[in-house]
Amino acid sequence: MNNKNRPLQAAMSGIRTSDIKPATSVTQAPKRTPKKHRARVYMLRTGVNGWTENDILFICRLSSGRNYASELERLLGIQLERQEEKNPDGIGAHLRYRIVSRTDAMKIIGLVNRNAHAAGYAALTEPEVNAILNLYPAAAEMERI
Repeated sequence: MNNKNRPLQAAMSGIRTSDIKPATSVTQAPKRTPKKHRARVYMLRTGVNGWTENDILFICRLSSGRNYASELERLLGIQLERQEEKNPDGIGAHLRYRIVSRTDAMKIIGLVNRNAHAAGYAALTEPEVNAILNLYPAAAEMERI
């Protein structure tokens, strides 16, 4: 094969080296956060307004928003509130999910942080946790509602 018409291939036709480079420093770059982590943190940060399946799609760039909510319910034994919401075009509907209590939010935060520590990526910090918990009413406030 003649490489004269393909300058990129001609430049690369010399000695091949491995794409794997040895670690040169003790510290490693932080790991990319997994999809589930991004989705769960977004769910927590929506507060009492909740999120829709489309929000997970558009904001987190993930499909199957209902799967992330259902998995949380199965793993933690919590019940998310669901409300059917009509689509803006009037055709069909999506569900709006909502975390109903601060206790449930604390369970989700615990799951997020456990998974982050186990896999080696950034967990939620104490100020982030406090900001998230302030979005949800305490048990005493729930009784008045």
